Amino acid sequence: METHWWDSPFERRSIQHAMKVRDEDGTVLGRVAGIGQTVLFMRKRFSRQLWAVPLSHVERVTGEGVYVSGKAFGALEPVGDRLRTEVVTAIHPLTEPPHEPS
Repeated sequence: METHWWDSPFERRSIQHAMKVRDEDGTVLGRVAGIGQTVLFMRKRFSRQLWAVPLSHVERVTGEGVYVSGKAFGALEPVGDRLRTEVVTAIHPLTEPPHEPS
């Protein structure tokens, strides 16, 4: 039986500003600069340039950061005009808390 990462009590429930973005091997790619509706924006270390990572590439979120699929910078895409078209926030909830019946 497969358990999804968002069902685990040990995984974080949201992506937040300034979290580390890591590839599937754990290498740090950069930090979260903002979260849109379909992508998260990140900056590489010592760079002002923004990059986009589609939320569909997010594999898991832990206390160590956001893990994305692919090795090295394979999940990164140029931002293009997404910064103008996305609603950018500092926190992106990935799952709703479980509903407790009263």
